[in-house]
Amino acid sequence: MFEPPGLQQVRDRLAQMSRHDPADSLVRLLVQARARDACEYCLMPSRSQYHVDHIIPVARWQSYLEGILTSKPLRSDSVADHIDNFAWSCAHCNTSKGERVQGRDGNRNYRLFHPRRDIWSEHFVLVEDYFLINGVTEIGRATERVLGFNSPQRNGPLVARHKATMDGIYPPEWARSWGY
Repeated sequence: MFEPPGLQQVRDRLAQMSRHDPADSLVRLLVQARARDACEYCLMPSRSQYHVDHIIPVARWQSYLEGILTSKPLRSDSVADHIDNFAWSCAHCNTSKGERVQGRDGNRNYRLFHPRRDIWSEHFVLVEDYFLINGVTEIGRATERVLGFNSPQRNGPLVARHKATMDGIYPPEWARSWGY
């Protein structure tokens, strides 16, 4: 994988900090590079303004620390504004997710896909020549519904994914090795 020059120094510098500003250019660079320049939810390559998403929203952080929302944090000293809680997200996924951390699959709520803990290919598959993203686990199906991966709305994710597939940039080259 291509890594921009100096990225290790950025990692080292940020590792010394307990909090990170999602608007900081170095934080954005690291989050984007870690995501391999694609949305960590739908895999759409970065083509426009992307967001640094709080995987667990700041407003829900205390409930998360208490284990009320989902499983407890990986580290007891973690804070909401830390690169471990950031994901590179396209505008559609970020807006659709909003403050949510759970979604329904059947009659139950499940936590949403967590890019720092989960492996994308274990929860989702690309079907119909890469046009559709289908959840294959409860977490995947809940995330698929909340984020509206397959919404056919005009200018929606399905249309954008179709165009990116036709342009030969979706899925990203590294994701094609997953056997889709």
